[in-house]
Amino acid sequence: MILGELFDPNREAADDPADDQSIPTLNDVRKVKLTLGMINKLRLMHDVRKFELELRLTQIQQQYAAPATGQGI
Repeated sequence: MILGELFDPNREAADDPADDQSIPTLNDVRKVKLTLGMINKLRLMHDVRKFELELRLTQIQQQYAAPATGQGI
């Protein structure tokens, strides 16, 4: 979680019990069941990260590309 998300007044998911991030203790014997909403959220996060990585890679390729030959000085 990003620190800015804690102070976002428009964040509605703060009261959602499905977003509980508590750490299980030794006495907790029940497994956490993944819901379809959780799986969909993970898939969307993965897609966003993949898109951002592709953008960064294209920017780096443009930045370090060899200069065009035949043009210039």
